[in-house]
Amino acid sequence: MFHRRSKGYKYSNTRRYIRLPAAWPIKCEPQTEGHGRHVTHTADVSAGGVAVTVQEMIPVGSQIQLEVHVPPLHRSIQAQGKVVRCLPAQGGGFDLGIQFEQIASEDQEALNEAIKSFYSPHQRARQQGAAWWRKLS
Repeated sequence: MFHRRSKGYKYSNTRRYIRLPAAWPIKCEPQTEGHGRHVTHTADVSAGGVAVTVQEMIPVGSQIQLEVHVPPLHRSIQAQGKVVRCLPAQGGGFDLGIQFEQIASEDQEALNEAIKSFYSPHQRARQQGAAWWRKLS
C-alpha cells in the first residue's frame, strides 16, 4: 500500500476509483427531517462518490438522494448515498463527502470511464497508488 506522511499522519490510499476535480451540477436531497434540497456543484467526483459544499450541516451517516449532471455523458445519473464526512468549509457552509450506496452498475461504469478519459494512464496510476503503477511497467 502507498503511504504518505505529508498529511501529518500515516495514510494508505484505499480508493477503488480515481477522482476528478469537477464542478458538475448536482441536486442533493437529504432523507432526514429538517433538511431541505440543495442545488450546487460538485468539488470532485468519482464512481464511488462525490464531494460538495452545501449551506447547512448534514450529519455524518445521513442518507441522501443525489442527481448528478455528467457533462461528458450528456445526461444525469441518480444515486443514493451516505454522508461520510461533514466539515466546515472555508468560505462558509459545509464540505460533504458522500459515498454512493446505491447506483445503477451501468451508470457507475459509464461515470468511471468518463472520469478516466480526462487522465493519461500515468495520471490514473498515480491516483491509485504506487503498487498499481508498478503493474503497468
